[in-house]
Amino acid sequence: MGGTYNEIMIEGPFSFEKTFRRHHRTTDTLKPMVIDQDENRFIKWIHLGDKPYLLDATVEHHENGVSIVTDTKKEDKKEVQTIKEYLSRMFGEGNSLVDFYDAFRGNEKIEMLISDFQGMRVLSNPDLFEVMVDTIIGQQINLTFAATLKERFIRFAGDIKPLNGVDLYLFPRPEAVAELEYEQLRELSFSQRKSEYIIDFARNVVNGKIDTEQLWTRSNEEIIKELIPFRGIGRWTIECLMLFGLNRPDVLPAADIGLRNAVRSIYKLDLQPQTEEIRMLAEKENWTPWESYITFYMWQYLNTASKQKKS
Repeated sequence: MGGTYNEIMIEGPFSFEKTFRRHHRTTDTLKPMVIDQDENRFIKWIHLGDKPYLLDATVEHHENGVSIVTDTKKEDKKEVQTIKEYLSRMFGEGNSLVDFYDAFRGNEKIEMLISDFQGMRVLSNPDLFEVMVDTIIGQQINLTFAATLKERFIRFAGDIKPLNGVDLYLFPRPEAVAELEYEQLRELSFSQRKSEYIIDFARNVVNGKIDTEQLWTRSNEEIIKELIPFRGIGRWTIECLMLFGLNRPDVLPAADIGLRNAVRSIYKLDLQPQTEEIRMLAEKENWTPWESYITFYMWQYLNTASKQKKS
């Protein structure tokens, strides 16, 4: 790579294949990134300030971990720092898998998950506006329809940038969504309420009532308290934002059906546990501060078990 060399360091272990196995909702005709497993490389369009930027990064293994290396081709130190911060947020640089794994030595169930998914990090999307809109789109509908709605939304209000035969997308900015009318989303098969929630959220970001950048400095409880008053944003939606956007390690989406199903399977329970039972289990086994990672590993366990049944 030529240009300005830039990298962040991630403490090992790290599995590129497992980390990039699960990423954000897509369809067969629209993707958030190009992933090259052979070269441990990923390419995606991001918003760098007000401009689109093609992020091209490679994961290089070292004795004690990995480095995420980019060729920024930027002379502007602020832009270089912005890219570095984006990568740090995306990979949850401060979340140590070594600490996570050490914390659960002797816990048979969690050790089984760690053994199965060794080196899998929670890979987040630092574009908090996209994560929130994506989560609102997915509320109370199946994954397939949610992916279809997201693609329609992006093709209508965002930007498509083909690369190597793949349609990559650049998600719409809040300013563009704020100018939409509810009926325009209704014409894309969005419900009236979902149309209102998405456009109203964008307008609240644009008018300053919601400052997504400030959320990075808030505690989990402060974020919940700040966002819960807005229509269409419930606790589960905020938990998804903290997990898939802010990359917080200590989020427990106890009401999530996937997590409850995974717990039932792993702990061989007769019935699906209720939300409060998930919280009691997490407290009993002292999941804090790794609830997000345990949840994520359990989701992957459920996903893998489902694929094995089909094959």
